[in-house]
Amino acid sequence: MLDSCSFQMDSRVSEPWEQDLTEAGAEQELRWLELGSEEAPGAGTEGPSAPQAWGRLLQAVWKGHVGLVTQLLRQGASVEERDRAGRTPLHLAVLRGHVPLVRLLLQRGARAVAADRVGRTPLHEAAWHGPSRVAELLLQRGASANVRCGAGLTPLHWAAALGRTLLARRLLDAPGPGPAVADAHGWMATHWAAAGGRLPVLELLAAGGGAGLDGALLVAAVAGQSAVLRLLLTHGARVDARDGTGATALGVAADLGRRQDMEVLLEHGADSSLKDRHGRSALHRAAAGGHLLAVQLLAAWGADVDARDTLGLTPLHHAARGGHMEVAGHLLARGAKVDAAGWLHVTPLHLAVERGHGSTAELLLSRGASPTQRTQWGEVAQDLGPAVCGEQEVPHGPQGCRARAGPEAAGFHGLQGVQAPLCSSEAVCQGAQENTPEVPGEEGSSGWSPSKKRVADLEPFQTPRATSAL
Repeated sequence: MLDSCSFQMDSRVSEPWEQDLTEAGAEQELRWLELGSEEAPGAGTEGPSAPQAWGRLLQAVWKGHVGLVTQLLRQGASVEERDRAGRTPLHLAVLRGHVPLVRLLLQRGARAVAADRVGRTPLHEAAWHGPSRVAELLLQRGASANVRCGAGLTPLHWAAALGRTLLARRLLDAPGPGPAVADAHGWMATHWAAAGGRLPVLELLAAGGGAGLDGALLVAAVAGQSAVLRLLLTHGARVDARDGTGATALGVAADLGRRQDMEVLLEHGADSSLKDRHGRSALHRAAAGGHLLAVQLLAAWGADVDARDTLGLTPLHHAARGGHMEVAGHLLARGAKVDAAGWLHVTPLHLAVERGHGSTAELLLSRGASPTQRTQWGEVAQDLGPAVCGEQEVPHGPQGCRARAGPEAAGFHGLQGVQAPLCSSEAVCQGAQENTPEVPGEEGSSGWSPSKKRVADLEPFQTPRATSAL
């Protein structure tokens, strides 16, 4: 990310003095700098790269004193002096926006390609902080537009992320691969512009060849940038481009419940039937997240309400597991099979009961779900209710309880109840909860049960968010 290369200023440093210094003033300021240099080591509170720990030239550049800088250079100060972060006086002049000092230092031989300890050049600082004319000066003096800092970011990446259109145009005109350069995470300038909603920069990049438009579309879906989605699709981005998990922009938007973004994508021909590497469609993702409006939109556009993922689970399974009753109700109204059996023969009712979602279980029962349908382990829904120790529910049956609680104990009144278990004492209940492993062991080990094994194996329910366009 940009922060890994950006300069963090100390909030306690005062603003630079705007006026220049006369020769007499420069002499006086030089005396103050000498005193400050003597006192600085004892302060110990500003950090190794704070102005108080710098040499006199760096301090003068930081404060913008052209006269004093000129005098120090005449006295033999080196334009290659560095602070502990590896920054030269030219870095600081660019960072502070002191254009006259930038010109002066370049005239005195400062290298425009000098890099600090994390690879930032003065041109990086110009793209981040400085005016475009500073970048122009640096480019005229041989600064490379394609040099990378430690995170692989070029000045063009920074200009795109910040929406600096004029600077981006100048950097694109410089020699080199330009917008096709990717950073350490695989992001190009188009990705950074899309993430920030920088439409003018995106227009510029798209007109220049459009490197990375497909990835930028996925980034825009993650960032919720509807206008960016429209622009990218207009300039040729593939609406069904996939990220590293196999998800499309529509799947990402559905996962996040962004109906407006989904409408843009569907209007441009997005295929709602496409699935990620886990077999999940956009409807699976929307249902798992409980995004009713997204589910309604996808169903209206003809998404298959009984589509199966790699575990054989339908969107209704995902909605039931999450306790999203309204989503489950809409899927059922659209014809979803209430007793669809997935991996290990689990039905939506099994998952709703096991997760303690009483209202969702009641809804499924009212729509015809079978309370006697068994999993591969021979369990019916009432076998999967949370166990109870006294007044406390303990998922997956603690060792200290004599039996699993019936559905009525958890609020599932549509199923025939069994007597709620009792523990011999509060101490036994407490010990049972503390000793119940979060991750089930192998079959035959302490605390193992078919139900616990199934819950562990169903972790692929969780939908990974697309954060990369790779």
